[in-house]
Amino acid sequence: MSHPVRLAPFNADFTAQNGPIDIERRSMPNGLSELSAGIVRFPDGGRSEPWTLPYEEAFYVIDGELSLHVGDETIVVPAGEVVTLEKGCTVEYEGTPGTNAFFCLVPANWLETMES
Repeated sequence: MSHPVRLAPFNADFTAQNGPIDIERRSMPNGLSELSAGIVRFPDGGRSEPWTLPYEEAFYVIDGELSLHVGDETIVVPAGEVVTLEKGCTVEYEGTPGTNAFFCLVPANWLETMES
């Protein structure tokens, strides 16, 4: 039986890129069944394409500033703050250069359920 508490270090096999965003899916190799978590980075800043969330998501901004564009509204999230996003909302993520944030989303297997 594996240990129920595990570190989730960086693993290049579980990284992805979405436009200007580097995504580190830290919980993926640990086999959590309900929660996905990791780090997003905007090394050079920038804005993503619109994305409609098939999951619930939250961010804690570690460094920089994260802006979420939802329709005509922009929510600016400075370092040290948390923001939540409801399933079904369409958002564009924008970060200033050097923005880093911790994210978590539910369900962890959202991608597999979309592909089936």
